[in-house]
Amino acid sequence: MLEEASKYVLRQLFVTVSSKLCFAVKQQLSLLKSFTCGGDFLAESSSTDVDFSNKADQFEDIPDSFIDIPSKSYPLVITFSKFLMMLDGSIGVSYFERFPQSRDICREKVGAARSLALQAFLQEKEVNYEKFCAVYWPHFNERLTRNLDPSRVFTEIISHIKGSLHVGSFCSGRLSRTDYVSLSDGRGSHLTQKERHKVYDVFLEYEKKKLERGEFDLSDVVNDLHSRLGCKKIRGDDMDYVYIDEVQDLTMRQIGLFKYVSHNFEEGFVFSGDTAQTIGRGIDFKFEDVRRLFYNYFMQETVGGWKISKIFQLSQNFRMHSGILKLAQSVTDLLCHFFPLFVDVLGQETSHICGESPIFLELEMNQNSVVSIFGERGNVAGLGPEQVIIVHDDRAREEVLGHVGKQALVLTLTECKGLEFQDVVLYNFFGSSPMKNQWRVVYEYMMGRNLLDNSFSGRYPQFKPARHNILCSELKQLYVAITRARQRLWICENNRQFAGAMLDYWRKLSLIQCKTEKLDSSRHYAYPRA
Repeated sequence: MLEEASKYVLRQLFVTVSSKLCFAVKQQLSLLKSFTCGGDFLAESSSTDVDFSNKADQFEDIPDSFIDIPSKSYPLVITFSKFLMMLDGSIGVSYFERFPQSRDICREKVGAARSLALQAFLQEKEVNYEKFCAVYWPHFNERLTRNLDPSRVFTEIISHIKGSLHVGSFCSGRLSRTDYVSLSDGRGSHLTQKERHKVYDVFLEYEKKKLERGEFDLSDVVNDLHSRLGCKKIRGDDMDYVYIDEVQDLTMRQIGLFKYVSHNFEEGFVFSGDTAQTIGRGIDFKFEDVRRLFYNYFMQETVGGWKISKIFQLSQNFRMHSGILKLAQSVTDLLCHFFPLFVDVLGQETSHICGESPIFLELEMNQNSVVSIFGERGNVAGLGPEQVIIVHDDRAREEVLGHVGKQALVLTLTECKGLEFQDVVLYNFFGSSPMKNQWRVVYEYMMGRNLLDNSFSGRYPQFKPARHNILCSELKQLYVAITRARQRLWICENNRQFAGAMLDYWRKLSLIQCKTEKLDSSRHYAYPRA
């Protein structure tokens, strides 16, 4: 009877890149399940703090394949990394067995122990953007890398040469030099033929060094999976519905893998995301590309006159108030102006919720910003579970954690993506940004929109895509940080110098309040308990 009942399990799959978002969704689903069984949803949700620590063991009850997934595991909520491991384990010999260290793991360990050991191996041997910049980029021929931005090059490799819609036509799992260079003839190209030749030369050097070091990137895994799945059917459960959240964090080639886990092409796929939040390094994404991919790749074997759904924009925001939305919109306006090819132009979101304008907190001269905002070590005003300090990167997080310890939740921009909080403190974003004084390029936009006073006499750089490519990523990260707040947002900076241009921009649009506070009152503004 149990086997017969399992046939009627609704197999739903939810996938996102962020492990923290994945864990939060799993916890919310657990509360909903408890409620359907007679539990008090409001009481349980208010008394349960989400643990945002890395949960490497959150999938310990889920096998590394789609074979024999326990019925109780549905709806199945996993990260994209776990999704790749499950696909890899469902079609014969694992991709990772080509690496001696991983080969031992695959053959000697089983179950949760194998999964955890394999995850540790992936973290050690995977080439992400940080490793690409720190380990690979300094060793490339300077003649090739001169005047090229490493972020742009990594994106070209991961999203285009190895991850575009057309890679499937090549047995090698990569675009040929001729096909890649020919992309410069397209209307949406932002690189010349000469620049593309240099990028491709860097790519060839990168592939050679990667092989020598015994490492891989996600595109290697994805293309190997496509190759195997193209000639061998996946074993295991076929999904009824597939939900891909934060889809803008994936390349087209990565999205194409979902074709193999569900055949409900008529109504079984939901892709949701926001191209203004594409902060994953190496990703170029537009929603129109997803529609094209779905039509040409997912539905090519179907019979019938099915139509692909239109893109639905959720224009009414029920989470955050209009003051925060307007500040976020000012950032997307800059994105659409400077980088029209890297963001979907959508209508402006609206909200019927009222709230105070975000606050830019300016510190007095010579104040220690960390101490001024967060207090002396061991004497920190605690934050509630609905409040968070968001920082630019790991280095900034360590600085803040040295003062707040476990009395406050501190997340990097990458970690907080997909999450939301009542109150957000955005700490030293501009001071930690690699843009530094190049943020002054915003004055060029202001000049073109008559937002500069006649008395303005400051100098600012002229925008050049090759030189200011990193601005695209920084604006998207700023947008992500702003939109984590539902009610209150404080932007705190060490030094007004780097934030000056954006601050002037926001002031001119009357989108922000500026306050200069000493220790006691600034803490009062920053930390009302939730």
